[in-house]
Amino acid sequence: MEWSLSLGYALLGLGIMWVVKYAQRPRRRYPPGPKGIPILGNVFNIPLENSWISFDQWSRQYDSDIVHVEALGKHVYIVNSARAAKELFDGRANVYSDKEQSVMMLELCGWSRSWAMLPYGNYWREHHRLFYQHFRPQSMARYHEKQRRGARRLLQLLLDTPEDYEKHMRYAAGSTILDVVYSFDVQPNDPRIELVEAALGTANDLMHAGIYLVDIFPLLKHIPTWFPGAQFKRLAAKYKRLVDNMYTVPYSQLKASVKLGTAQPCLVASLLSEADEQVTPERDEIFMNLAGTTYAGGTDTIVIALSIFILAMILHPEQQVAVQKEIDRVVGRDRLPELADRESLPRVTAVIQEVLRWHSPLPLATPHRATSDDEYNGYYIKAGSVVIGNAWAMLHDENVYPDPASFKLERFLTPDGKLRDDVPFPIEAFGFGRRICPGRHFALDSLFLLVSHILAVFSIEHAVDADGHVIPVEPEFEPQAFSPPKPFKAQFKLRFPAAEDLIHGSALE
Repeated sequence: MEWSLSLGYALLGLGIMWVVKYAQRPRRRYPPGPKGIPILGNVFNIPLENSWISFDQWSRQYDSDIVHVEALGKHVYIVNSARAAKELFDGRANVYSDKEQSVMMLELCGWSRSWAMLPYGNYWREHHRLFYQHFRPQSMARYHEKQRRGARRLLQLLLDTPEDYEKHMRYAAGSTILDVVYSFDVQPNDPRIELVEAALGTANDLMHAGIYLVDIFPLLKHIPTWFPGAQFKRLAAKYKRLVDNMYTVPYSQLKASVKLGTAQPCLVASLLSEADEQVTPERDEIFMNLAGTTYAGGTDTIVIALSIFILAMILHPEQQVAVQKEIDRVVGRDRLPELADRESLPRVTAVIQEVLRWHSPLPLATPHRATSDDEYNGYYIKAGSVVIGNAWAMLHDENVYPDPASFKLERFLTPDGKLRDDVPFPIEAFGFGRRICPGRHFALDSLFLLVSHILAVFSIEHAVDADGHVIPVEPEFEPQAFSPPKPFKAQFKLRFPAAEDLIHGSALE
């Protein structure tokens, strides 16, 4: 009895000490956000679809350019203004350059090979340094011939089977990057393209699925695949084989051609030849990561942006005509545009900028991670929290881009048709801070050639059904992380009689 009484007093004392200590803790002022419930927090408040729109609405509702939710003890901050993004991701890069690590996606499914998702540190810096050497603005000219070849192949495919335009765009973007990275001259339906497409599909599926239980309770990664409820382990094993093959198979093929002396100039050949010492297994892994991530990171962005461009041209034929008149005036109809024409074709540049602004291919940037406690506008940002830049909200800020829901080239152009220097380039479409997409210069060059080539020879119009009725098109987009337009029909008509000969002739150059 005495022992029980003593234990009771001890527990009571500990309880009082805990209450006093809790009461004396400094009160943290988090950014505003929806009110959660005990233990689960905001689990039921976090939107799973079109989250960028909801986060922007929260920002307006709470009159704050940064909002906050918490779920199962994990704090998430969404940055909704360019000013806040610049201050945090750029101004405090030492705090916000890390990436949130997903057990399911990175560890179990093999996407830890993607150097874009590496934790911030020396290993990431080495990848970034090597990549930047080959993809800085001054290096872009070495890729222009391969990018031009990809654009001209797309024209031929659109001429032959325009109804398959989505498939053709993926081929044009994918084959160009495979050529740049591995010097592979692939044709449509090449198994290496199918290999990469299958691996990229796993990333889309994983981001669409959201958070797996193993991401909340990492110890679950150790349960055997036969264990009840371990379906995620079986799925991860399947995905990992696809991802591993995407990185290892083309890299091994290129290395074999290097040994035989048959390799053509490309990224991997340059990396191997420029290595100061014998290529160690560690160095070899870095080169493989760089090569595979270059393809994976570049293809989807270009293809989604092209799809948005096609959609916008159907919905705004007057904008299309204005760009085509500029191309006819500057380039004429006896040749196709070149990158050397870019300064003289500001409307083409304006189209690309408005496509990226109107609906960014990745409306929410991939999550960053705060590595230490911080404060913004009096709000507490906890170390280890997820910090996400809402590119969509920034690119739809009516104070910067009036009437943001409308597709308007004029917002980037002066009355006499030159590019304005007082309207910001939609850089947020490429991410933030030190983790901004390092391949953006390559992507912009590719988009310029693809867009200008298509508009030079084709008019993009509504498709018609078998009875000649126009098939309607709506500006609807997939509601997940990568957000292309929902499938729609399009028609590509030759603009002038000699356009077909121009396409055939360019394919032979």
